[in-house]
Amino acid sequence: MEDLNKIVYVVDDDEIFHFIIKKMLGQQENNLVVTSFLCAEEALEQLSAIPQPTLPSLIILDMNMQRMNGWDFIEAYRGLKTSLLSNIPIIMCSSSIDVRDMQKVQHTPELMAYITKPLDKNKLKVIAEYL
Repeated sequence: MEDLNKIVYVVDDDEIFHFIIKKMLGQQENNLVVTSFLCAEEALEQLSAIPQPTLPSLIILDMNMQRMNGWDFIEAYRGLKTSLLSNIPIIMCSSSIDVRDMQKVQHTPELMAYITKPLDKNKLKVIAEYL
């Protein structure tokens, strides 16, 4: 039997954000499994260790985290993505409204979108486009 669940990785060091996004996405999508990672290193380990069919449909990535930030994650992901069977869209989600961050996102091909916290219905629609 085929597993119809879509998997979303949420990589963010804020546990409250994990709770909120799980609740909001759960209201919008029935067949969604949200996997939470409080640090980027754990998400990278999971991506490199898992069998290919269980890859996430989407990664929601915080920009500012302890130890390894979102940009560091993308650098590490670039080295890993050649071994993955599919290209995983990444949406960066941050409280930063710095224009330089937004410009950097535009020049980062792995990133599909940049959304600012807090989440609302319109920002959720952007996420849903990539599910």
